[in-house]
Amino acid sequence: MSNELTVTENPGAAGAGSATGEGVTGGATQGGFASLPANPTRKAEIEAIMRTDFAAYESSGLSREYLEILEAEQFEINPDSVNPTRPMQADQSRNSMCSSEAGRKLVSDWESMGGFRVHLANVQRDVSRIVQTFGGNREQRVFMEHFDREIPEPARFAIFAEIASGPDLYVTPAAPSEVKLFASTPAGGLLVAEWGSYAAEKVAMLRARAKRLTDNMSEEDAHEFRFWLDGLDAGQAAAIFRKMAG
Repeated sequence: MSNELTVTENPGAAGAGSATGEGVTGGATQGGFASLPANPTRKAEIEAIMRTDFAAYESSGLSREYLEILEAEQFEINPDSVNPTRPMQADQSRNSMCSSEAGRKLVSDWESMGGFRVHLANVQRDVSRIVQTFGGNREQRVFMEHFDREIPEPARFAIFAEIASGPDLYVTPAAPSEVKLFASTPAGGLLVAEWGSYAAEKVAMLRARAKRLTDNMSEEDAHEFRFWLDGLDAGQAAAIFRKMAG
């Protein structure tokens, strides 16, 4: 979660079917969190430089490339052993985002609001914290793969923008009827019980951010986003709502 935020260890395998049998693996990037494929030839080249000129190995970025190759090899042996939310480097994320008009706009917006790298790092951190509550590496990877596959790219960028913007400083507390309606859903019931006396403020914050989020999507993309959200289990939905409610 998602192709502009995290590193995948199996680029080029998109559509081949995941190790979990869920039907898809990440592409060349996996959510602002991507890596190189296993490459024995390149690995040998880097190891030769490591032995003969270790200073150059460290200063030229080869250490990062070498780590990516090792992780790609490990992914091929056991995909579930690799952290699915390892953040992608900022320059890789920027390049991935800039391949589309919507992505270029988000990059430009973040640059004008304190710097792309700062906002990217905050979003990567928040996404990682949410996803890491979904079980082990396999469950986390499957969640991210479904997010990338089922949510249109412009909608993903709208989600990243909303996460980066953070909660409002103040909202008018939700009416008791609104809290009751939210509590009637599986995820809402969990959260209203958890929030207690703060439920009215939390529900209002969540509603305000949901409206702002979908207002920044096309009607079709908003529909796809809601359809994806409705398909989550109660624990996953609650983790996302909890974060968005501040």
